[in-house]
Amino acid sequence: IERYGTEHGESLPPIKVVVVEATEDITIKISDEGGVIPRSTIPLIWTYMYTTMESQSLDSNFKASDFKAPMAGFGYGLPLSPLYARYFGGDLRLISMDGFGMDLYIHLNRLSSSREPLP
Repeated sequence: IERYGTEHGESLPPIKVVVVEATEDITIKISDEGGVIPRSTIPLIWTYMYTTMESQSLDSNFKASDFKAPMAGFGYGLPLSPLYARYFGGDLRLISMDGFGMDLYIHLNRLSSSREPLP
């Protein structure tokens, strides 16, 4: 949406998802054509409180709704994602092609013999 704008409606390029089940793991590949993360910014997206989202003001009907706060733009989603993947014996990789889009790979361990990693 940031790249194309909201006026494109249904003509936005699709987000492609591929799920592959292997003997040891399950891999999920998510690809988009958003093209908004330069390579120099990639290290920043894994830090807490970093966001590319513009600040938002709350809706004037804020108190009339059950929805009380925006869920995006605080800089916690991406830094926590690899931690969750590693907790479950997997990994998360992001490959950005500046000006085009990105591929996100999530590997999840499917072997029941893995133990909970404790410090």
